[in-house]
Amino acid sequence: MQMYRIERFDTVVSTNELVKHGLEMGYDEGLVCRAAEQVGGYGRQGRTWASPRGGLYQSLLLRPDVPASRVPTLSLVVALATRGALLEAGGLEPDMVQVKWPNDVVCAQGKLVGISLEAHAGGVCVGIGVNVFRPAGEMAVGGKNIPAYLAELAEGDAASLAVEVVGDKVLDAFAGRYELWQREGFTPFVEQFNSCNALAGKQVSIADRNGRVVAAGPVAGVDANGSLLVGGIPVSSGEAHIL
Repeated sequence: MQMYRIERFDTVVSTNELVKHGLEMGYDEGLVCRAAEQVGGYGRQGRTWASPRGGLYQSLLLRPDVPASRVPTLSLVVALATRGALLEAGGLEPDMVQVKWPNDVVCAQGKLVGISLEAHAGGVCVGIGVNVFRPAGEMAVGGKNIPAYLAELAEGDAASLAVEVVGDKVLDAFAGRYELWQREGFTPFVEQFNSCNALAGKQVSIADRNGRVVAAGPVAGVDANGSLLVGGIPVSSGEAHIL
């Protein structure tokens, strides 16, 4: 984890806000803000992310040297890295965990991971939230997502799933992929993404931020630009709903 400088916190409003402040202050790439609890965490499209103790909440400060058009595909790479880390941490079979385009990590029981990507102050803030342990109380989750918990899927002793360990594994899994992505773009990841694409073969509709349906049909996979192929149409952004 040589590329990272991890700053640990107990309770924060949002690790994303800490990283965005770092971007504004001109901090170098590699800062990681990790918190035991967030009181104002948020994920993709600004949705609130319930952040009680027992989960992993960390944000990365990145300054990728790539064309701006490539940046959106970084969230897919983060999702693949996080999935790989969870498989290793939990001793899970590959078919147990999938990626739901563009950047959720899911299993049969529900959503394990939410990822956000924000261009800000000349860099990128990547937020990662992982449901590691089930919280003591009820967890309110916005939208239709049902939370799932890595510890409840894991083989063997759940004590090996310390949140810090999971966080470090995510960073380790991302480091090499990030270097490859900067050199070659998303093309090297297409096959891997399609092999664990939770939407593959399903009938979906894609809605924009305003709820307007922009595409509908069967999902064939993703292309080298990270676009989801829906009914033969490449879709670069939006919210996928299984019909």
